[in-house]
Amino acid sequence: MHIFERMRAFRALENQHIPILKTELDRHLIGEIGYHQAKGRPVSVNQLFLLNIGSIATIQRHLRRLRELGAVQHRRAASDRRTVELTLSPKCARIFTKYDSLIRSNAAPGSDRPRHLCGLCDSDAGGRNLLVKFLADALKRGDKCVLVAPAEVQNEVLAELPDRRKAPRHLVLTEGYDSGEAQIAFYRRIAREAKQTGQNLCVAGPAAWLLARNIQVEAILGYEKRVDALARQLSLRVLCVYDTRHFSSGDLLRAVKCHRDHLRHPIALG
Repeated sequence: MHIFERMRAFRALENQHIPILKTELDRHLIGEIGYHQAKGRPVSVNQLFLLNIGSIATIQRHLRRLRELGAVQHRRAASDRRTVELTLSPKCARIFTKYDSLIRSNAAPGSDRPRHLCGLCDSDAGGRNLLVKFLADALKRGDKCVLVAPAEVQNEVLAELPDRRKAPRHLVLTEGYDSGEAQIAFYRRIAREAKQTGQNLCVAGPAAWLLARNIQVEAILGYEKRVDALARQLSLRVLCVYDTRHFSSGDLLRAVKCHRDHLRHPIALG
């Protein structure tokens, strides 16, 4: 079950990165310090004493240990040099950013869920069906989605999406950029925006948009390899639909090989 995959992923993350949190008090202190830091108002040592989570001596001992381990930093408040404020170290903050990504993610790190999918079709309707199903499932989960396709394909997909009046709220439409580099940069920007709103990002589109930009097959394959790496780096889900009428069998085989997930997962057919 998915919940047990998540539990295993949390435990692995804790064992690898957070051996410093040995007690419930350690967790409580890190939680309070991180919470106030995220709010932009670092907590003071005196404020921690007032939480009644332990004696002053015990809290001081645990804070000293956390500072020695490099998890917590302290500084004098700018408004009152007598006050000592506490923040998480950059290294510790990065660890909990991984926690946040895991909590928000629909798939646990290391799970068998595919990131970069390839779909094959031999008709306009078949390709459209693959796109509609992929996007409908993603929108139902509340993911932010990007459809990269010519305007006429966009209209056809929108017409078939369930509850299409709400779909544009989380669906970005684009006809694609003139180069793979520009398209990758676009994905990075949209992924950052999705992360800020707590959403996962799903990208789908027919490979024909690349041909429409006069991008040659070798460049398309290079682009696919970069998308494959990007999907894993940013935890994206990407569906690339290839119409077999527009590519040779050899080129299709090479394109499929650029989607490493298909070593374990079947190719979507439309």
